[in-house]
Amino acid sequence: MFKHYRLAAQIALLTGIASATISCAGSDSDTTLKADNGKQWYKGNTHTHTLWSDGDAAPEYAVSWYKEQGYDFLSLTDHNVLSRGTKDISIKPDYKLSPERVEQLKKMFGAENVMVHTKDGKPVMRLRTLDQLQGQFEEPGKFLLIEGEEITGKTHVNGINLEKVLRASKSKNNIESMRQQVALVDEHSKQAGRPMFAHINHANWSAGISAEEIAAVPEARYFEIYNGHGGVKNWGDEKEGKAHMDTKWDIILTHRLSKNKNDIMYGVATDDTHNYFGKGSARPGRGWSMVLADDLSPNSITEAFLRGDFYSSAGVTLDSISWNDTSYTVAAKPEAGVTYTTQFIGTRKGYDASSSTLKGPDGEPMTHRTRIYSKDIGEVLYETTDNPAVYTFKGDEIYVRAKIISSKPKSDPFKAGDPELAWTQPIVR
Repeated sequence: MFKHYRLAAQIALLTGIASATISCAGSDSDTTLKADNGKQWYKGNTHTHTLWSDGDAAPEYAVSWYKEQGYDFLSLTDHNVLSRGTKDISIKPDYKLSPERVEQLKKMFGAENVMVHTKDGKPVMRLRTLDQLQGQFEEPGKFLLIEGEEITGKTHVNGINLEKVLRASKSKNNIESMRQQVALVDEHSKQAGRPMFAHINHANWSAGISAEEIAAVPEARYFEIYNGHGGVKNWGDEKEGKAHMDTKWDIILTHRLSKNKNDIMYGVATDDTHNYFGKGSARPGRGWSMVLADDLSPNSITEAFLRGDFYSSAGVTLDSISWNDTSYTVAAKPEAGVTYTTQFIGTRKGYDASSSTLKGPDGEPMTHRTRIYSKDIGEVLYETTDNPAVYTFKGDEIYVRAKIISSKPKSDPFKAGDPELAWTQPIVR
């Protein structure tokens, strides 16, 4: 029987019972993720930057953009800081906070809400805090802000639904950096008695993180399958030896689940927004999560992430995801003139586990990059343009996940020519 595994370790925090295992929540003989019985799909982004760190917009501008675009929840995740306390930003011509942008903020939100003063004889603007932003923008059942942080050490890990700043690991080793930073979130969750989760960010950015390194961190259960930052090589880079993010996900899942069917990895999609004014390659609106939750509250949204009751999107909207002992069904919300190609992807038992070291253009081994594996890993088990798309289990699958590819081009893609996409979470044998 196939199961959709949940993180019992995190949910147990609500009852004070610590656990390091994953278990199935409820019966999986016939399970449907659909807006019904009081649950709704909520759209949100969990990777957002502002002037609190290296974003180019005031926090109120960032929040207003997402709210106006119909998002239900947003997490501001600036580097190694929460939107608390006092921070002043210099106002300078040709700077990320120019006099013109200050005037824009006054027109948008009222001069009384833009705190300009002088510091050392020079004009500065005081940034609005999360508390102030919540009072300004939140609406019960309509829009929610969830506190977060990008814990930025050698690797970057986002902590969601935090209550305090978590200090980054000083390790220069990718595995230890990830492990320590995810552990910070888990420990904080235990201490606070509230659900939290951590996702590993942009594994193909800069020096990158290999699939094997992520697979070696059992504490980590979430990573970005899609990051909207134009500098992140989601689809891989042959010259740099970076694997496609879908390939990395399948390697991670196969490595883990072939040894322990509880050792799952979920994929999230995010914006990683830094640029709000048409320039720069990290613009908003490219990737998001659709979360099926009981209500629009920080704990409810976080608990849904922890259960795996979400899918990741770069444009495609799904109506439902369902499975039972015999089949796995994905229904896209139809759009006139648009077709959907659904790929059911997985690895079968008895797969060829051999691998080799990637070699660079000069023939030298690239030992820090993801290794090359057989086509058995992350095989397209079935592909169809039917909607709903249905995959019939053969019984030998270690896991199955779905990728939905739209015929509709994505607006403002991180890479030219991208279609709209969606990814479901893996169903485990």
